[in-house]
Amino acid sequence: MREYTNEDLKLFEEIKNGKTFDANSEMPEIYRKNLLNLLWMQADSEYAGGLGYMPWIAKAPNAHERVLVAQIVKDEMRHAHVIYKILDDLGEKTHDHMLAHEFDWRLPDDLANIGFSRAKKDKRVNIFYYQITHWEDFCLFNFLMDRAAGHVLEDTLNSSFIPWKNAIGTICKEEHMHLAHGDKTVKEMAKNPEKRAFLQDRLNIWWPRVMNTFGKSTGSGNDIYQKLGLKNRSNAEVRAAFVKEINDKCAEWGLKVPDYVESAQPTENAYH
Repeated sequence: MREYTNEDLKLFEEIKNGKTFDANSEMPEIYRKNLLNLLWMQADSEYAGGLGYMPWIAKAPNAHERVLVAQIVKDEMRHAHVIYKILDDLGEKTHDHMLAHEFDWRLPDDLANIGFSRAKKDKRVNIFYYQITHWEDFCLFNFLMDRAAGHVLEDTLNSSFIPWKNAIGTICKEEHMHLAHGDKTVKEMAKNPEKRAFLQDRLNIWWPRVMNTFGKSTGSGNDIYQKLGLKNRSNAEVRAAFVKEINDKCAEWGLKVPDYVESAQPTENAYH
């Protein structure tokens, strides 16, 4: 259990009572450290995600889908730019950071499951280390991960850091378009018994990867984000809201949501 100083406890109370920060504010170290961690995680994930989607502009099944994929890539790159700009305003050197890491790198094993561990030293959420090998993967990524991201981002709509709060609204709207694409394409594929079987196989692979992005249900990491006004809900609460939506849709479409055991996920990193 983490112990907090009297200064920390005073800060938590002030934030609870409405205290906010902007880029020019004098920030306590505990606030700045946790804020930067969340911002780097989002920025690197948006950037790595956009790079992972890019090949599907050419590989999508028809011209209409290629236009939609191109729009999604554009959105992800814009999101990354917005968050990197916030980091720049906080004095971080985002250009140097981007040059120092291979954001298009992916795990060589299509069936890998690295659990909660990391594969590189960048800050992306670890689902962006996995390959998008099939069109079904791309659609499932929109259906699952963009929905998960939407839940996480919506939890920051009332962030105590004003520049982030101001940026999140538009980003959330664009993420909703991405998950709408996932809903439409996954629903259509699930109607076809031949396509449904392969779709179910790929859902079984992606499900634990997506569930792991919410982090562990226990631990002090998310607790401090709530105390600092950077998140509203616990990992478990956000995950439960996401799972309910997926369960409802999969039940309607004839897909089975795989079982997920948090304690069974790997924690050792075999790739780093």
